[in-house]
Amino acid sequence: MKKIKFLLISLFLISTIQSTQAQTDNDSLEISFKPYASFRGHLAVYDNEIALQENVSRVGAKIGIKKGNLTFLAATELHLSLFQGGASFNVDGNENNEFLDVTTVKNNQAFTNRIGYIGFDFEKYGTLTFGKQWSVYYDVASYTDQFTIFGGRASATYIGGTDGGTSGTGRANQSVIYRNQFGDFYLGAQAQVRGGDNNHFIDGFGFSAQYQIVKEIFIGASFNRAFLSNELINQHRIIGLDGQPTYYSAGIKYLGEKLTLSVLGAVEKNGDFSQGAYFNSNNDLINPTVVFDAKGFEFFANYQFKDFSVHGGYNLYIPDRKNIETENNQIPVSSNFKVNDVIFGLNYQPLKFIQVYAEQRLSFGRNALNVKDQSVFAVGMKIDISKTFNTKINAK
Repeated sequence: MKKIKFLLISLFLISTIQSTQAQTDNDSLEISFKPYASFRGHLAVYDNEIALQENVSRVGAKIGIKKGNLTFLAATELHLSLFQGGASFNVDGNENNEFLDVTTVKNNQAFTNRIGYIGFDFEKYGTLTFGKQWSVYYDVASYTDQFTIFGGRASATYIGGTDGGTSGTGRANQSVIYRNQFGDFYLGAQAQVRGGDNNHFIDGFGFSAQYQIVKEIFIGASFNRAFLSNELINQHRIIGLDGQPTYYSAGIKYLGEKLTLSVLGAVEKNGDFSQGAYFNSNNDLINPTVVFDAKGFEFFANYQFKDFSVHGGYNLYIPDRKNIETENNQIPVSSNFKVNDVIFGLNYQPLKFIQVYAEQRLSFGRNALNVKDQSVFAVGMKIDISKTFNTKINAK
């Protein structure tokens, strides 16, 4: 039903724009409408198994209505599950779960919400947007999140298997974001207003700052803090939680004509969580939610040839096991717990809208329960289609 509604709205807007193409009154509105779709799927080989998986396919649209120096904005993007098989290896496909909500079963709905916002573009005075949207923390964390499938596991963006919506680090839920450019400086500020019962007026805030050193080189830093209930923190009911979730990142990127290089470092305090395990005094196995601090490092490199590109990189994420002891002095996460991934791959574009890709992840880390991360090889295809329609109509 959602798919039908989306197509009907798209057709209505396209027909409206085309039917008013000839109007050029001085007192006019400039309307732009950009529908797009990206269909992605691959075969993944891991643990002596092969699986057909979709790779975070999506459909969406962006709308702009301009009058003078003010543009009214709106955007929506839906995750389309092509094969109902989940995107188990692409963390960009994580779902919008609550902070501390450890889920083991994926939602297999055909459509789920990724992006949805409205806002204003004031031109030289910046943009102001409201809704579910990419955070200012991700302004910098995105430097290295450029792999076709893997990556993004060491920036503290997609924490706890979520899309970073509640924490405000990824696709931030119910956020108000202001962005502007001042010469070579790019600044962003964010507040989350989810109406959460946490004894705080707002539910989180963040900032980003980037500087363009020369045409090809950017440096940046970002900060984000989410607010939990002080009572939840002070009661020490969640193992390891002793303060508000806080995130820092800093990076540098080089965007050459053929070569792309980027490096990112991240630190989070009380900002990530996982399922742990320990035995209580009755020798019963307990699987609590465990909050931990961590440090992360990401590297990405890509070289573009005529019709294809090759890329490689590295993700390292090391949790801190201090201050997460249980009541009987056990540490409920493994001493081997970390992300340690080497990634490389290639992309080939035989036609304008078609891209064939292959990517390999070699994993040397283990999860909190000491289960080895899977090394994965995948080969697949992307079809990306978009079109921008522009027109003017009489504002009266």
